[in-house]
Amino acid sequence: MPQSRSRSGRNAVRETAYVTYRIGRLIETTRPTPIYAQPHPQSRVLYPQVVARYYLVMTQQHGSWCGVLMTNGMLGWVPKSAVKFTNLDVVSTLPRGADPAHVTQLAMRFLGVRYRWGGNDPHTGLDCSGFVKLIYEQMGVRLPRRARDQAKVGIPITRYEDLRPGDRLYFAVKGKEIDHTGIYIGDGYFIHSARSRGGVDIDHLSHPTYRRSLVAARR
Repeated sequence: MPQSRSRSGRNAVRETAYVTYRIGRLIETTRPTPIYAQPHPQSRVLYPQVVARYYLVMTQQHGSWCGVLMTNGMLGWVPKSAVKFTNLDVVSTLPRGADPAHVTQLAMRFLGVRYRWGGNDPHTGLDCSGFVKLIYEQMGVRLPRRARDQAKVGIPITRYEDLRPGDRLYFAVKGKEIDHTGIYIGDGYFIHSARSRGGVDIDHLSHPTYRRSLVAARR
């Protein structure tokens, strides 16, 4: 990842003693499936149909069911037969003593929120920098609105292997200027709001678009 100039701001996340919290395991749907309120198919349906190849965060298991984190913080249930397990434990790293309602867990709650250019409200839609700004504001960290300005704030991470869950990623997808951002969640995965995905979703840094366009990371 190329080095770029940056400045530390008063609102930057500081490099202090960090604690890692485990949120759950990343799973991927293998077929369309509803999300249920309880671990049986006769219970109330919370979400009518999750499409195949959609990422969810499993926080617990019960028999042949997986408990998954919902956008509103509730626990939903999907059958194990409809998912496959990845090797990624979803964790978040934050300064010791900080509120455990941490950045990665907050970000995961917005999975499925639709994309809207210039959007700042999860009820009407979020764009990439609006999503990142919203998540960090809920952590008490104020960031600029535009991705290129956000990239000027924080501690630079210049090596891929030094990335931690919760770090901010910045991409120059369409040219030389930073025009996209997301939040790293571990093992090469990151969460972002993308027009190509229709909203907040998870991708991997091995994807050709993101592998070639990643230009900066900040903590």
